[in-house]
Amino acid sequence: MTVAVVFLQVHVTQDNVGRLMLFGEGGPPHSLLALHTPADETQVVALYLHGKWWPIGEVLKTSSKSRHGLLIVQSVMERVILFLLSQIIFGVMEKPLGESMYFSAPSALEYGKILWQDGEAVGFYTIKKKGSLCDGCTGQSYLLPVLDTVFVRTHWRRNGLALQMLQDFCTSMSKESVLGISRPVSTSMYGVCKKYLETHKEQRERLYEVDAPGEWSQRRNVWLNIQLQHRPAHSANSDGSPHSTRAMARTLIDNKGKVLEGIPQVHTSAVKGIEANKP
Repeated sequence: MTVAVVFLQVHVTQDNVGRLMLFGEGGPPHSLLALHTPADETQVVALYLHGKWWPIGEVLKTSSKSRHGLLIVQSVMERVILFLLSQIIFGVMEKPLGESMYFSAPSALEYGKILWQDGEAVGFYTIKKKGSLCDGCTGQSYLLPVLDTVFVRTHWRRNGLALQMLQDFCTSMSKESVLGISRPVSTSMYGVCKKYLETHKEQRERLYEVDAPGEWSQRRNVWLNIQLQHRPAHSANSDGSPHSTRAMARTLIDNKGKVLEGIPQVHTSAVKGIEANKP
């Protein structure tokens, strides 16, 4: 069997099929069957969903007209798309040269929104809600809502989409007097914050760069940082580049010889109707 991915054809064999853990450490042990290139197991090109192999680009598309703009992640399929955007698209396929920042795999209860444009998932952001646990090792909880990760796909950058997500975060938390952005904040995210706060002066005393769990001693006002030109040393691309504080927890497990058992060899060079099969 061969899976056609754009101009690349990858043969399905026991040597280039593995499993990706869908959730981060401590989460449910759910995994995705993934096809990677023979030369590099990090180059995932397709997922096995609903009895078929789907190229990554097709999984990120939708035929539903209701999917437009920022939508809360709710369904299982939306969890898969959030995983792909954070772990495969940013983590491997669109990772800038020299970039050392990674996203942790989203937890099963991660609050996030996917940004849909022209029938395609083009970005996302996630939030650590007030009262949610900081990690599985301590009993500390976040003392304020924190914007944890922001990402816009390369082709869609420089269109104000990261600014749109920051504004959505601030307006959706209108009942909270103080909001956080997880530390460290990338250079590009500082640029987005600067644009937002220049036109939304009422938010200047509300937005803080924070470390978990967000005690007052762990907060620094973002607008003050901008005025004092306390920018991070980390450099990144302009509007829409990634922002995160955590290391990626992505695992590709090669199951040598067992992973293909019970999987029909389906040719998927022409992929149609995926949305009709999505839960």
